[in-house]
Amino acid sequence: MNTRQAFEFHGEAAEYFRVWIVNLFLSIVTLGIYSAWAKVRNKQYFYGNTRVAASAFEYTAEPLTILKGRILVVAVLSLFSLLAEYYPLLDAFYLPLILLILPWLVLRGLVFNARYSSYRNLHFSFTGKLLNTYAVVLILGMLTPLLIVFSAYFLWMGSRSYASDMSNMSGLVLGVTLLLFIWWVVASYYLRQYYVNNSRYGRLSFVMLASLKQFFIIFGIAAVSFSAALLLFLMTAINTAATSFQMGPGMTYSISIIFIMLLYLRAYLKVHVFNQVWNMTRLTDIQDQPPTQLLSFSAELKVNALFFIYLTNIMASAVSLGLLIPWARVRLARYQIERMTLLSHGDLDRIIADEKNKVDSFAGEMGDLLDIDISL
Repeated sequence: MNTRQAFEFHGEAAEYFRVWIVNLFLSIVTLGIYSAWAKVRNKQYFYGNTRVAASAFEYTAEPLTILKGRILVVAVLSLFSLLAEYYPLLDAFYLPLILLILPWLVLRGLVFNARYSSYRNLHFSFTGKLLNTYAVVLILGMLTPLLIVFSAYFLWMGSRSYASDMSNMSGLVLGVTLLLFIWWVVASYYLRQYYVNNSRYGRLSFVMLASLKQFFIIFGIAAVSFSAALLLFLMTAINTAATSFQMGPGMTYSISIIFIMLLYLRAYLKVHVFNQVWNMTRLTDIQDQPPTQLLSFSAELKVNALFFIYLTNIMASAVSLGLLIPWARVRLARYQIERMTLLSHGDLDRIIADEKNKVDSFAGEMGDLLDIDISL
């Protein structure tokens, strides 16, 4: 029997404002020390107000554990910086050191957040391996900005070499743009696949069935549409008013139009990637052969609705000098959460009860370790 359970969000802007303002004030007064407690309170608020099948999610991390992890990270980096003051040659190892420990920090953060997240007293977990994390974070994550820098350098060198040869210069620009586009799509896909496929709920495994081809279609439509719209806008602006790109109202108008186009592009990508990932994600019991699909999801975000929320949230936060940020966060969370549905292929209560029994009989929780959590 298949049942549908809509996700609900019960948070209120005025209620969250009190949490937010206290977190902000105490974090400033304590020079950031309270930020560990602020993180826990913030997550507990949004988790506790997110419900499905009449039950809320829970976040049970201890702020002191987060604070210890942050202090350890800051202490190691500070010690290395101090040593570099007396031994300047160590400066050459500073960036490689950060790159070396960053994937480990990312993995510990994912493990930490999953371990202390639960639903109906059944905990989530993250089972990513360190070697895979290094491959994903370094190759896909860290090389992206380096690829952009090198691409800009090649374009600059090409502009000097092919200053009088527009065909070769156009080919170079097209080739670099295509390379960056392919890398962008591949990185976006495998980063999400890494996160989803290594997530667990009890002994149920999340499996992302979305394909790389689907991501290329989504990103390709976005890139072509944005490029066409930008080209049309630039041609119109140049033909109608030569002063459009001079300082003054014309410049402000041009920047505003481009900003709106970029914001709409962001909404388009967010909606289609979000819907594609969640609609193609299953919760399966991999102990069964073949694996049994027990839970799935349905996401129905709309581009125009999300774009309107993005735009009005930015305007409201700017006009209020940041005081309406809590309202904006609650509003965005409510829209995203309430456009999702949980599909259970069987009795949801029975599924969760069975998984609790399997987890309890399979293995207990690991002992408390020093979890590193660097997200703010």
